[in-house]
Amino acid sequence: MPRLTDLPGIISLLGRVTIGHIFTPRLKYTVRQRIDALPLNKAPLTDAIKIHWNKYLIPFIEAKNERDLAVGLGVTHAHLRLGQIEFLKYVSQGRVSELLGPIANNIDHTLRVLDLGRTSKESYEAMPESTQQWMQGYTDGINYVVDNLVAHKALWPEEFQILNVQPTPWTVYDLLTLARLNCADFTWGMWPKLLPLRKRKDWSALWQHLMNFGGGPPLPPGDVINNAQALEWLSGLFGKPGGSNALAIHRDKSASGSAMLSGDPHLPMVLPSFWMLGGLHCPTLKTVGYMLPGLPAVMVGRGNHIAWGGTSMHAASSDLFDVSEQPQNSFISRKERITTRWGLDREVLLRDSDYGPLITDAPMFGDSKSSPTADKYAFRWVGHQVSGEISAMLNAARSNNFSEFQIALKEFAVAGQNMVYADKDGNIGQVMAARLPKRPSERPNDVVLAVDDHRHWDDMLDSSRLPTRYNPEEGFVASANNKPEVGADVLVSCFFSPDDRVERLKAELSAAERIDKQLLTALMTDVKSDTGIELRNAMLALAGNDNSAAYQCLAVWDGQYTTDSAGALAFEFLLYYFALALHGKADMEVMTVSWDPRSLLFADIAHCPPSELRRAIDAALPKCEVALAKYQTWGAIHRLRMSHPMAALPILGKRWRFGESAVAGANETLMKSAHGFARGKHYVGMSSTARYFFDLGHVDSNWFTMLGGQDGCPGSAAYTDQIELWNRKEMLQIPLDLATVVDTYEHCVVIRP
Repeated sequence: MPRLTDLPGIISLLGRVTIGHIFTPRLKYTVRQRIDALPLNKAPLTDAIKIHWNKYLIPFIEAKNERDLAVGLGVTHAHLRLGQIEFLKYVSQGRVSELLGPIANNIDHTLRVLDLGRTSKESYEAMPESTQQWMQGYTDGINYVVDNLVAHKALWPEEFQILNVQPTPWTVYDLLTLARLNCADFTWGMWPKLLPLRKRKDWSALWQHLMNFGGGPPLPPGDVINNAQALEWLSGLFGKPGGSNALAIHRDKSASGSAMLSGDPHLPMVLPSFWMLGGLHCPTLKTVGYMLPGLPAVMVGRGNHIAWGGTSMHAASSDLFDVSEQPQNSFISRKERITTRWGLDREVLLRDSDYGPLITDAPMFGDSKSSPTADKYAFRWVGHQVSGEISAMLNAARSNNFSEFQIALKEFAVAGQNMVYADKDGNIGQVMAARLPKRPSERPNDVVLAVDDHRHWDDMLDSSRLPTRYNPEEGFVASANNKPEVGADVLVSCFFSPDDRVERLKAELSAAERIDKQLLTALMTDVKSDTGIELRNAMLALAGNDNSAAYQCLAVWDGQYTTDSAGALAFEFLLYYFALALHGKADMEVMTVSWDPRSLLFADIAHCPPSELRRAIDAALPKCEVALAKYQTWGAIHRLRMSHPMAALPILGKRWRFGESAVAGANETLMKSAHGFARGKHYVGMSSTARYFFDLGHVDSNWFTMLGGQDGCPGSAAYTDQIELWNRKEMLQIPLDLATVVDTYEHCVVIRP
């Protein structure tokens, strides 16, 4: 919480933002005007480069060598997303207080503890020379744009004009620290929710049930759980689930006779998007696809010979160790100063142990300094080791076959990905791209480990030692953040997604004799929940014969989470009010941090006394009746708001909202639109934010769309222009062949040294 002495700084922030909004009008720009704003001369190049642009402001960069290609990539990323990557630079380095003042002190303190840049220098020095040159070229391209903006405040990103903060030069170390922000461990978001639960008397049983049922079937046959343990029937991770879908189709299963690959990443919904699209072309590197702003590599894309996508492994890339009993003189302390705008600078104490930094020193995870006897937990993170994700993705794009692809990913450590592969010869595969400690495969007895368990970090496994799949018999591979189908003799994760999405993918793909683009694109927008139907049937069986409108609506529901579905609305209200009636308000807090309450409710139905279940269903159905009368359809309460983070500002935030609409889908439909228990109107925080499709039989059959737009300038015509495509379930083509690009892209500029 901000300190009382911080109030002047907070008032200054609000005043600065208000004045900034008043004196920073939002200007409108066409795509042509945004292209014309590019600097074109005296660039840090050895030869001139061409940047081709289509009507969606997607660049295709043509260069004679890789370093100049990297410069062009840095120029386009900075031109389109400078405000976004500048802010992420401050975040990754724990310097947000320099932008926002005292209100960000605790955020910065936590980020300093996480120490994302701990190995940035060492990772750069360990890179092959070709990657170092690529990184330096990309950095030079960003700085070329920054240098041309410094003297022209009207051209700064709108956010930075409002805050009156000048864009700053970049180094390769800044980029690598920013890359680590994008590699933040999946489990970090769970610790603030899990650690307080350790104070519960039933914590041990609660954790065991998390480990038994998280990401697996709702209730394994033969398991017995008594009613007294009802609160412990949690089936997954706390908080909103994240995820993605990715699949590859072998040539023998494909209607086109060539391998195909498709998918849709699920990320927090924000503008500008977390994704950027682009194409790269030089004699030694040709690729198109999705990139992350500030990262100079294609993360999902197509090269000359292969295509690749991926989903988060939810990899266990971090461990917590209890160091409370370690001698005080074993901790190494250092002080860092948090420079604070409009306030007093803040000095913070950071401590390291033999088992990693003390996470409990971070305000967001608990403050061990508040009491000498407070628990002290250290964390060990794979991201604090030297690794080479940029080299891995560059080499993946250059790969000619599956073996080269697997070798390329050997240097990929965090955040762990299930990489899905297809090639022009029709082959498909899947690689676990991660670095993991060689822990026992059994799930641990607690979220906090004893220091003796640190020994497992002495041996690290990479993609060459983790299971792979290549040309499986079924003719496809599918990944949806689920537990790997090929077992690894090591703990991969404690928290996989429920199997709903992957099982639906497998069922639909298996049923098709030949798979075509139409089916794959339809799966990206599929909103049917098979487990929803199963749970609906089980719950209605408890009600007996009920003639209410709610019962009848639920009985005919087809499992589709379309925006006009009354059944989806009634079902989601039924889930909440059934759980509330069964467990009471006091324990709903525990239930609402569950990954997927459906598994818990399946367990309730299997093991709670019939009288309690009937009482709960009798209490819930009338609430559904009220909800149906008030809201009528799922889309009336399930909403997608397109907005910038500054939309959170009071009153001024309206400027940063770009539309609201009903949205289909739910937590574990293939087209994810994540939400908590539905009790009324709510906004989706995470959604299927990008779609892609590749047919490896044709070099130009590469199709994409993202929920938002390519440009990060709010007044640009390309800020939200892909939303219309998204809503129409259409995709845009990005050719790989340079001749096709020249023929089809509307604009071209030449940047000269």
